[in-house]
Amino acid sequence: MPYCSKCGKEVPVDAKFCMSCGATLGISSASVQPPIGGTASPLASLGSRIIAGIIDYIIIGIIAGIIFFVAFAPFFMSSGRMGGMMPGFGWRWLSGMFLIQFLLWLVYFTYFEGTSGQTIGKKVAHIKVVKNDESKCDVGSALIRNILRIIDHLPFIYILGMILIAATNKKQRLGDMLAKTIVVKV
Repeated sequence: MPYCSKCGKEVPVDAKFCMSCGATLGISSASVQPPIGGTASPLASLGSRIIAGIIDYIIIGIIAGIIFFVAFAPFFMSSGRMGGMMPGFGWRWLSGMFLIQFLLWLVYFTYFEGTSGQTIGKKVAHIKVVKNDESKCDVGSALIRNILRIIDHLPFIYILGMILIAATNKKQRLGDMLAKTIVVKV
């Protein structure tokens, strides 16, 4: 079966136009092989993944801030020494905020990617997580790819993940490789 060279979708042998993107098909416009990366769907670009990630991290940060403020409001509102805060509270505050944000992050990405393949950021960026065979991503695969997001963040601000996405055929970070998932355009 041939594939559109513009969007990568599978097209009927006798088609003149791609049903997905509308590109004119011809001998040079349709190929017998799937596009680079071995998928029928076009892979998501690094830029669209970064945009989705920024949106998702803003959402998680806002939710974490609200939860943390509600949980620790009594410490901020009480009067007394250091505005009601005990010595060493700053480190506990930072640790608590980090823990809340980590748990939210893990639950948020695992739930949305494991049920629909898309977080809110991915919906806005028009990308989706699927298995390598382009079947629906399951919760187990989503959990694996998101636990490994910790390593993809190394050494800082997602550098390792971005290098792997740019360097691999299927634009996969370590979490994608081990979970056997890819991120495609929708």
